[in-house]
Amino acid sequence: MPRAPSNFRQQDVARAIKAAKASGLDIVRVEVDPKTAKIVLVIKNSDNTETKTNPFDNAPVDDPGLRPRKAKASCESNSK
Repeated sequence: MPRAPSNFRQQDVARAIKAAKASGLDIVRVEVDPKTAKIVLVIKNSDNTETKTNPFDNAPVDDPGLRPRKAKASCESNSK
């Protein structure tokens, strides 16, 4: 029986951890839900309490509507 395709990859988890560490967060644990591909990083606050956060919630998303458009070529022809 073949395996179902993976919803997330190890590199996705590694990127989330790397982004959290780069922003100075202290990671307590990482939770991954393989069915929904939800990655949750649990970080430690300064008052020793845990907070769940996902650094990709506020990540910039490439919106195709915001890309600059190419200028249309002129349809005029100078054939005389």
